[in-house]
This record gives sequence, C-alpha cells and structure tokens, in this order.
Amino acid sequence: MKDQLQMNRRSLVTTFGMIAAAGAISAPMASHAAQTVALPEGAVTVVASLRARDGKEAELVRATNTLVPKVRQEAGNLLCQFHQGLEEPGLFVFYEIFESTAALEAHKQTPHVNEWSTTVATLTEGPVELKLLRALA
Repeated sequence: MKDQLQMNRRSLVTTFGMIAAAGAISAPMASHAAQTVALPEGAVTVVASLRARDGKEAELVRATNTLVPKVRQEAGNLLCQFHQGLEEPGLFVFYEIFESTAALEAHKQTPHVNEWSTTVATLTEGPVELKLLRALA
C-alpha cells in the first residue's frame, strides 16, 4: 500500500511537471493571443507614471511587486503591468486595463491600493500622473 502511494505521488509530480513545461512552451502563443483579444466596450485603460526619489527605486519595486498580483485578482481587472524605464531607472509606469469605469473605481477603493499609495508617497517625487484612455481598436 505504501509503495503504491509513493508511485501515485511520483506520477502526480511527473504529470504536474509536464503540464508546467507545456505551459512554459506555449507562453509566446498565449502572449500573442492576449494581444489579439478585443476589449469589451467600455473598457478603460490606465497609464500611470511616477518617479522614484533617488535611491528609493528598489523599495518602490518591492512595494509594487506586492501590489500587482492583488490587482490582477480584482474582479474587472483585465491586465496589470508594471514597467521601469530602461534609460531612466527612476521612472516607473503602470499599464492597466479594467473592463469598465466601475471596475476602475472599485480598484481605487481597495485596501491594497490605498496601502500602496500611502507607502509609495514617501518613495516618489511628486504625485502619480494618471492618463485614462478608451480603446479604439
């Protein structure tokens, strides 16, 4: 019985390993598919930029790396990406898409966004600059 249980565990681990490997191989295809999906009517895109205070870049990244997975789990969030400038390492940009204005407004009220806003206020120069957009094509 014990030997059978160990064999089943090995089989399960092997199966999950193969699934994970297949997922990694198909990642470029999934990425392309995400680019070709039409957004729902009323979707709102947010481009937010902020600049870290000198020497605070790593802290800002750590604080935001905690935020992003939570935003991605929100109802109505279609995409949340966080970028750092290649030529300006102190420049950070969010690119987010929400299915509606209501989803964006709900996002702004979440505890994790409010906590992040309080934390990064001490790490940034000036306020976060927001641009709200609607998709045309």
